[in-house]
Amino acid sequence: MAEVRRRRLSPARRRFLLQVLGVIAAVGVLVWGADTLARIGAQSLLARNIQDATGVEVLPEVDAHGIFFLPQLIRGAYSDVHVTTLGITSGPLRINRVESRLSDVRVPFHDVLVRDIRRVGLGRSVENFDLTYQDLNAYFAATGRRLKLAPGPNGTVKLTGVVEIANQSVPVSADATLSVEDDVLRISPESLDMGSGSLQAASRLLLGKRLRLIVPLGTLPFGHHLTGVRADSEGLHLTAEGTGIILRP
Repeated sequence: MAEVRRRRLSPARRRFLLQVLGVIAAVGVLVWGADTLARIGAQSLLARNIQDATGVEVLPEVDAHGIFFLPQLIRGAYSDVHVTTLGITSGPLRINRVESRLSDVRVPFHDVLVRDIRRVGLGRSVENFDLTYQDLNAYFAATGRRLKLAPGPNGTVKLTGVVEIANQSVPVSADATLSVEDDVLRISPESLDMGSGSLQAASRLLLGKRLRLIVPLGTLPFGHHLTGVRADSEGLHLTAEGTGIILRP
């Protein structure tokens, strides 16, 4: 059998290949660094723009997803952006934290270059946020209602407190259900318990109406259309959506 001999690279050729690999690695590091810096810069500008547009006290946390960000930056279209917004107020009600997932986020490349975003377009947003019983009860107190909300059985809530009816202070307790409509949370009593007290039919009807509570939530950052609510031992968990939103400082 003929002996197969391996051809060895000459020192000059080996040096050339190493130089090529070194250049490729250096370019890769530079591109990765540029991509990372571009992502951080865009996220910072978006956070500032969202804070200016919504008026929240704490700078939002913005995370632009995608393996390679530079093409999104140049196109001015980010496919998937997650935003955490803290300290949102809706009248006297404070929403501690809102988690938002934004799709088709439009930010002109020029605005990012000059670090001055004039407007942000959002194709769609999906938001999740919680309302604690403590925050809701503080809201009721601030709006002059002597009522408290607590967890009830099977995903319901329990309303207790005192309601003024026909110059009477009536202590009440009621199991209530939750629903959402547009930008409003509704709390509706299903049964009333007045202990040993009694009321005439008209007063009892008025009492039921007084316990039908509405909590406006129109100051959500990326869409005011509530889509769901559920309750557990910790509080209320809500979802909302929005489409075709424009943010301006």
